[in-house]
Amino acid sequence: MIPPGKMRQVRQNIEAFGQHLFQVFGDAETSGFTYTVGNAEHGLPELLLIGDFPFHISAALLNDLGAKMREDGRPLPLGLVDIGWSVPVKIRIAGPAARARYTIQAGQYFGHDTYGVLQVMVCDENGKFAGEDGCDPRYDVERP
Repeated sequence: MIPPGKMRQVRQNIEAFGQHLFQVFGDAETSGFTYTVGNAEHGLPELLLIGDFPFHISAALLNDLGAKMREDGRPLPLGLVDIGWSVPVKIRIAGPAARARYTIQAGQYFGHDTYGVLQVMVCDENGKFAGEDGCDPRYDVERP
C-alpha cells in the first residue's frame, strides 16, 4: 500500500511532470524494474522497463518516452522506436499478468487495474531484444 505521504508525492510529481516513477531493485533471483504512474490519467498506457538499470538511465528513458506520448496524445508505436539514443528501444504490449506483477502501485494509485501497460525493452550488447533467439539471459527476463 502507498503511504499517504508518498501518495502526496506521487500526485505532486504527476501534476508537475506528467508522471511519477517507481523503481524496484532486483535481487539474486529477480531482475529490478522501473515503471510510470500518471499516463493513464491522459488515456495513455503506463510504461514498464524491466532490468537492473541505474535510476538515472531508466528515469531518463521513461521520462522521455512518457513526455513524447503525452505531447503526441497517443501511445508509443509498437516495435522498434528510434529515440535518438545510441541504442534503439523496442515497445510491446504488456499483458494483465505483467500489470499485476510489476505495476502494483499504479493500481493502488488509480484504484483500479484497467490501465494499459507498454513494456520498453533495451537490446543486449549483440542487438537482441527479450524474446529473440540468442538474447543475453540478463536481458531476457520474465516475459509479461
